Amino acid sequence: MDFQAYNKILICKDDIRNVRVGDAVLGYEFKIKYPSYRGAFLSCIEALSFEVDGKPVPAGEVSFRLNGKDFLLSELPECFKEYWFVRAPATVFVRIPGGIEPGEHSLRVTMRHRVPYTGYFGQYLTLLSDVTETRAAH
Repeated sequence: MDFQAYNKILICKDDIRNVRVGDAVLGYEFKIKYPSYRGAFLSCIEALSFEVDGKPVPAGEVSFRLNGKDFLLSELPECFKEYWFVRAPATVFVRIPGGIEPGEHSLRVTMRHRVPYTGYFGQYLTLLSDVTETRAAH
């Protein structure tokens, strides 16, 4: 069984927030943290996916913002110099015109990630973090 103790910090306590530019709502965003007591390079994230109200969020509609930079999910495997400090929240932006309806929503985050300091003889410990929580959107 995977080590699950740090999964409770994966989804930050912040609400889901619609992103507006002028009168237009471009999408919505929420925050997540790396589920460990140590940070890691973004290239250690082998898979990252999201569901809202039981519906998968298309990966092509997601931007991952960390350290003042935006990344596509498909770029994460190449980000071997970009470090995710354990206390730094990342912002997940979902480009959906009109955003998300105000109210309570079920948010699921699934992350498969290598623990970089466990690499002995080419074998790394890989953890699966899978968390579902309810967050308010506005």
